[in-house]
Amino acid sequence: MNRAKLPDIAPGISLCAQVDPDVSDDFLTFLNQIGVHYAYAWLKREQYNYDFLSKLKERLNKNNIALYNVGSVHVAKSRKIILGLDGRDEDIQTFNEALAMLSRVGIHTTTITWEPDGVWASDWEYETRGGAITRKCNMSVLSGEGLTENKRYTQVPIDNGAFIRTGFTHGRFYTRDEMWENYEYFIKRAIPAAEEYGVRIALHPNDPPVESVAGVSCLIRNFDDYRRAFSVVESDFLGMEFCCGCWLEAADAFGDVYAAIDEFVRRKKIYLVHYRNVDTTLPSFVETFVDEGYGDMLGIMRAFLRSGYSGTLVMDHSPMMVEAAGRYGEAGFAYGYIKAMLKCAEVSQ
Repeated sequence: MNRAKLPDIAPGISLCAQVDPDVSDDFLTFLNQIGVHYAYAWLKREQYNYDFLSKLKERLNKNNIALYNVGSVHVAKSRKIILGLDGRDEDIQTFNEALAMLSRVGIHTTTITWEPDGVWASDWEYETRGGAITRKCNMSVLSGEGLTENKRYTQVPIDNGAFIRTGFTHGRFYTRDEMWENYEYFIKRAIPAAEEYGVRIALHPNDPPVESVAGVSCLIRNFDDYRRAFSVVESDFLGMEFCCGCWLEAADAFGDVYAAIDEFVRRKKIYLVHYRNVDTTLPSFVETFVDEGYGDMLGIMRAFLRSGYSGTLVMDHSPMMVEAAGRYGEAGFAYGYIKAMLKCAEVSQ
């Protein structure tokens, strides 16, 4: 097997935005106007192929935007792989074939999360500052207090009735040992393909990072979990999405965010950064605007610069503004604030 070289990455922090697979020309113009020249995308199953992705990348390139990383939920969050169900070998083969396809297109980073139901929330339409709509995660609710069948709790559809009756989303409790066994089974089969095709795999922490949600134990919920995940297969093509939000959600469990940034940048394990703030720590938190919340976002920005991080930084989960702000109001506000913090951090180095 030929081992690919690591992809070329521009030095320093590059701002990156999510784009829809069918992104409008207006939004691409908007990104150029606010000075964001990197993008990532989550594709639907029928879009996750060479032809579609090549055209998307070419279109973005013509608009001075580089497509940095790409994923698809059916590949990145396969329930068969995560839960060790029948058919996981076929899904691992699909994952590895997707790595080959990404390599052909010229995309060298993709993401995974060990969440069979995606991100959880007790309320996806919680009102924060000025009535902006955001995500709230109250573990008392997700543990059974006041659940209702007509409300959405996850990114991926679940049987709400079964969840409310049993507390499980997949019929039984899945232990932490099982999660680690399933992860090791997968990653030992995926990394050889990642190395062959030159596509880095970035592992996102569980959100919320708690012991378990709905009967499924969480894999990545503290500092040492990442160390363990990286020790299963030593590879330059296995790293992390450093999610500031998750770190702040469970600060006691994750530990010193600055020490983590220093260690994982030094080990070249941070491939991309999710940059967001929350009002407080678990068992209940609200995702805030980047200029509020308890996290010192300027201090975190300084830490990434001080450590020598090179990669993308994404505005993550910003509250949705009033309609009068326009379709891109929250992005304009958040990226403007982030760009200002980046400048302040650079000056103070």
